[in-house]
Amino acid sequence: MRQRRTRTALPGGTVNHGGRMNRLQRGKQIATIRKRQITSAAYDVIAEKGYYNFTMMDIAKRAGVSSGLIHHYFRDKENMLVTLLREMQQNIRSSLEKAIAPVDDPHKKLEIFMDQAFDLTIKEREYVYIIFDFMTQIKFNERMQRILTKLYHSYRETFAEIIREGKAKGVFKQVDEQYMATVFIAILLGVEQQYLTDNTSFVYRDYTGKIKKQIFDLVLAGR
Repeated sequence: MRQRRTRTALPGGTVNHGGRMNRLQRGKQIATIRKRQITSAAYDVIAEKGYYNFTMMDIAKRAGVSSGLIHHYFRDKENMLVTLLREMQQNIRSSLEKAIAPVDDPHKKLEIFMDQAFDLTIKEREYVYIIFDFMTQIKFNERMQRILTKLYHSYRETFAEIIREGKAKGVFKQVDEQYMATVFIAILLGVEQQYLTDNTSFVYRDYTGKIKKQIFDLVLAGR
C-alpha cells in the first residue's frame, strides 16, 4: 500500500513538507539505481569488448539510457570505471564475508576462502578478465592502482586473520600469516592467468585442489 505523504504545519504559516525529505530520498535512491544500472552495463560491455575497445555510447545502449544521463552521474569515463571497480571489489568482499561469517572453525574458514577465490575463475570469469584489464592501467592511473592495492590488501588481510585465529586456537602452526597470505594470492593470480590463457594446459579443479592441500600441509598443526 502506498504511504500517504504527511505535512506538518509550523508557526507563521510555514509548512514543513514531509514529502521534501521523501523527494530527496527518492532522488538519492533513483541516482543509486541509475548508477548501478550504468555500472552493470559497463561491466557487460567491458567483458565483451575489453578495456580499450568500448565507448560511452556502447554503455548507454546496453543500459538503455542516454549518454547524457551517464555524464550526469559520472564526471567522465575514468570516474565511471573507478566506480565500477569499487563496486566489483565490494561485491566480492561482501560475498566472502557472508560465506565466512557463520563459521567458527578456522580450518573451514580457510577452506571457504580458498574455494571462493579459486571459484571466481569458473563462476565469475568475466570479473577476472576485467580485473586483469584494469591491472594494465596501474602504471598510468593512480586511482585504479589505489583501488587494486586495497583489493589485494583486503584478500591478504582476510587470509592472515583466519591464520591468526587458527594459531590462537591451536588449529594452525605458528607460521608467518602475512607471508602465507602473500604466497596464496601469488599462486591464485598465477593459476588464474595461466588457465585463462590456455584452459587445456591443466585441469583447473585438480590443480586448485592440490594447491589447497599443500596450503593446509603448510599451516595445519600436527602436519
